[in-house]
Amino acid sequence: GTTWTSRTSGTSTELVGVTYGNGTFVVVGGNWGAGTILTSPDGTTWTSRSSGTSQSLYGVTYGNGTFVTVGHSGTILTSTDGTIWTETTSGTSYHLKIITYSGRSRI
Repeated sequence: GTTWTSRTSGTSTELVGVTYGNGTFVVVGGNWGAGTILTSPDGTTWTSRSSGTSQSLYGVTYGNGTFVTVGHSGTILTSTDGTIWTETTSGTSYHLKIITYSGRSRI
């Protein structure tokens, strides 16, 4: 953590959330209606993934075999591999900005 190397993500979109799980880094973001998700096996090479949403994404976590990201207007997306994302109904229109994994088996 004392020496850092700049890397290119391949996007000009604001990236605001990052997590690591199952051998994959996942970063999320978006500005003005772009649900951006990028993945990397090594933190060096990044691949853009389809989120299936136009909502900005703010937080992401990994636990119990599942990535979960949250965002604008109550958006919640889940993925087991970081590649294919499925929207889950949150029941709220509030902006969800932070998510963490507590070690329990439910979200």
